[in-house]
Amino acid sequence: MFLSEEIEMSDQPNTAYGVTGVKRYYSIGDTIARMGEPADGWYILLTGKIGVFKRDFTVAEIEKRGTVFGELGCILHRPRTATLQALEPTSVLFVQMDIDEVVEKHPEFAKRILVDLADRLTRTTDSWWSVAADPVEK
Repeated sequence: MFLSEEIEMSDQPNTAYGVTGVKRYYSIGDTIARMGEPADGWYILLTGKIGVFKRDFTVAEIEKRGTVFGELGCILHRPRTATLQALEPTSVLFVQMDIDEVVEKHPEFAKRILVDLADRLTRTTDSWWSVAADPVEK
């Protein structure tokens, strides 16, 4: 999820966008979350770069500071839909808050998440249609 504004870090070391979590640090190649595992929280990228993988396929790379990721499983109460891996030394804010709490306590942030999810869905759909619309050579 690509938030349009620069990340809003507070004076509190474990807070971003007014949301509190736990800072976690990863080395190159470390797995942050594995596809199929229970989704017990989501992340905000503080520094570094993350690869998003489904089996052997790279779905995306996340490197914009402030990007929210790993939220889908928490919102849908489903296991992780992809594996997340550090592509370089990376720090994240790990947040354990379900969507009801985000909406209730952080409505502006919830709105940002909703808009960014809709944007990601649009980009994915457009990408899929551009491939699906290409004629297949025989």
